[in-house]
Amino acid sequence: MIKDIVIGDRTIGVGREVFISAEVGTTCNGDVKTAKKLIDAALEAGMDAVKFQILNPDDKFSDKTISYTYRRHNGEEVTENMYEMLKQYVMSFDQWGEIKQYADAKGIIMFATPDHVEAVDLMEKLNMPSYKIATWDVTFYPMVRKIAKLRKPVILDFGASNLEEITKVLAIFKEEQNDQLILVHCYHTKNYGEINLKTIEFLRETFGYLSGFSASDEHNEIDYLSLAYNPVYIEKRLTLDRKDPRHHHSRALEPDEMKSYVKKIRELSVAPGDYAVRPSEEDLREKQVFFRKIVAKKDIRAGEKLTEENMACRRPLSGGIDALQYPFVLGKEIKKDLKENEPITRDIISL
Repeated sequence: MIKDIVIGDRTIGVGREVFISAEVGTTCNGDVKTAKKLIDAALEAGMDAVKFQILNPDDKFSDKTISYTYRRHNGEEVTENMYEMLKQYVMSFDQWGEIKQYADAKGIIMFATPDHVEAVDLMEKLNMPSYKIATWDVTFYPMVRKIAKLRKPVILDFGASNLEEITKVLAIFKEEQNDQLILVHCYHTKNYGEINLKTIEFLRETFGYLSGFSASDEHNEIDYLSLAYNPVYIEKRLTLDRKDPRHHHSRALEPDEMKSYVKKIRELSVAPGDYAVRPSEEDLREKQVFFRKIVAKKDIRAGEKLTEENMACRRPLSGGIDALQYPFVLGKEIKKDLKENEPITRDIISL
C-alpha cells in the first residue's frame, strides 16, 4: 500500500481526487501584483495550489553568457541571455512574504521550487508546506539533502533522469527518513513517441511512492491521456495573458481556459477506475435488454426435446436462459407447450 501524504489541508493519495497545481513561477513576471492575480485565477479555476519558483541566477550560473531560445505566442523565435532573463523573476523575502500571506488569506496552498540552498531557508521562514525539486536540480546534492532533512512533502521532477540517477536521489530521502514523496513524470519533447506516459505508472510501481505528471505546454491532450496512469498530482502552467511576449506565457493556459481544464481533469480522472472487470450500472441494466436469451424458434409441444431446429438465441422482452447456456439446454425435454419466440426458462425444462 503506497502511503498518502498531506500538503496543507489536502490529503493526496491513490484513489483520492487528483491534486492540481498551477505553475506560476515565471508567468508571475517577478511581480507581486501579478502573483496575486494568478492566485485569484488559480482559486477561481478550482486548483488546489499555486507553485512559484524562488530563483537566484547568481548561484545558478558559472557561465553567465548562456543563451536560451523560446517561442512567443505568435510563433516568433526569441533568444535571450538566460542569466538576465531569470534575474527578472528574483523577489525579496518581504515580497515573498506578502504573496504567501495573500495565498493563505485566500485559502489556497502555496509552495515553491527553490533553485539554490538559501532558498530552502527562505521557504522555511515562510512556512511553506511542501517543496518541488525541478528536473534540472534533482541531482543538486547539497539542496536535495537539505530538503530531505526537513521531512516535509517533496515533489520531484524526473523528466531528464535515468534509472540510476533516480535511485540515487531517492536513496538520499531514505537515508533522511523522508518518505513523503511524489515522483513526477515530465517531458521536454514534441515527439509523441518519446513522451512515454507509462513512466507515471512505472515510477509508482518500481519505487513505491505516489506519482504524478507535469504538463509541458498549453495543449491538453497529453494531460488527459496521462490520467489513464492514475497520477495523484498534475501541474499546469497558468498565465494572465498568453500573448505576453516573455518566457513561458505562450505555453500556459489563461484563467478561463484553466477553469475548463480543471473541470475536465476532475471529470476524466475517475475514468481509469480499478484494475478489475466491473461493468457499469448502465451496462448491467442494458445487459438485461440486449443480451440474447434462449427462446422457442417455433411452436414446441410439451415432451419434445430441445434441438438446434426448434430453439434460437434472440432478445426477448424479458426472461429466458442466457445464450451461453445453449449447450446445457440442448437435448433437454420441455414440460409445457411453447409458442414461437417464447422464452425458455429453467422451470420448464427437465434436468
